[in-house]
Amino acid sequence: MNESDIRVSKPDYIVFVPKNRPDERGDSYNDHFQVFDKPDGRLFAAWTQASREGDQDQHIAFSRSTDKGATWSTPTVLAGSECGLRPRPIASWQQPMVSSSGRIYVLYNQQIEGKHGLHHQHCGLMFGRCSDDDGETWSEPENIPMPRMQYDHPDPSMPPDWCNWQRPLRLGKSGKYLVAMTRHAAIEGRRRNATQFLQFENIDDDPAVRDIDISWFSCNEKVLAVDSKFCNICEEASLVKLPDGRLFTLMRTGAGYPYWSVSSDDGQNWTAPKALLDRDGGTPYLHPVSPCPMYDWKGTEAGSGYYFAMVHNTFDFSADTAWQNRGPLHLIAGTFQSAADQPIWFAPPKLFIDRPKGNSFYTSSTQVNGKCVLWYNDKKYYLLGKVIDDSWFEGILPIT
Repeated sequence: MNESDIRVSKPDYIVFVPKNRPDERGDSYNDHFQVFDKPDGRLFAAWTQASREGDQDQHIAFSRSTDKGATWSTPTVLAGSECGLRPRPIASWQQPMVSSSGRIYVLYNQQIEGKHGLHHQHCGLMFGRCSDDDGETWSEPENIPMPRMQYDHPDPSMPPDWCNWQRPLRLGKSGKYLVAMTRHAAIEGRRRNATQFLQFENIDDDPAVRDIDISWFSCNEKVLAVDSKFCNICEEASLVKLPDGRLFTLMRTGAGYPYWSVSSDDGQNWTAPKALLDRDGGTPYLHPVSPCPMYDWKGTEAGSGYYFAMVHNTFDFSADTAWQNRGPLHLIAGTFQSAADQPIWFAPPKLFIDRPKGNSFYTSSTQVNGKCVLWYNDKKYYLLGKVIDDSWFEGILPIT
């Protein structure tokens, strides 16, 4: 273990360090790192793991902590192919939820053998498993049917191309789980990655996985999309709740900036996306096609008025692609401004990690001992956690 390399971002928690034994398990690629908890403080983690991104051993890993993140269990594999020597169809992009009774659900994108769509690690059906004993044992995998959308592959036997990268949060109507989905399509030969939303209607009824009921919002012509000279991308949306009850979403795009939108009806309909500024009439944040996660500082479902997001704050508009270097990453802290068009205004960026490349943070957040923890995948390799304390919020505007 390279201790100095692990400590580059000054983490407070170390969840997983790869063993690099690919004949046993592909574990050097770790992505979509989703930590979640139960009311008693027990922590759980699910993520997508492989030897390399999209490799034949890509699978869903799961781990637990009973001491509030100090130590973690050896990961188990819930779906996919754990070793390249024993390949099976891959599984990716898991989404964990906990019902009111404590049942854990983990849904994921399951590749179907021989079906590759636009991209082999996005083309798949929605499958899932559930556990009533905190992950000791799991139900058999079951399929949750997905409705066909306007620009899905013309062959109805071809699964859709999709990805959920944030974990579902209780931000939907009546506290139901809501999550954004990236839907990948090819329209007249040009790729489009756009955002729609899913509300899980009956998780608290503890249904069998196959009986999970989903409502689909902002679909087909209502998807959130941002076209630019570089590409047609508006994807990987984060969700936060505003103090006035509206929802705010932040998405990565190929236009050189993150874009935002708001919903006044629990995520069913959304305003036209706009480029993220530091405040109304202010400076836009520059950002390549790279994750730009956003969270509520006081708790993912709190609606506190205090928020933070991650941006690179650089973009070269003279380049021929929006997929640019994912260099140093900055944290921007913001507060709710009730009379503003853009309802969250931000303080100046603060450097979070200064690696010259590879800062592609697919993250999650929880509260541990009353403190906000950002859980992140440093270099898509180490799985770490860092307390986001008051110092990151110095210089913010008061909530209005």
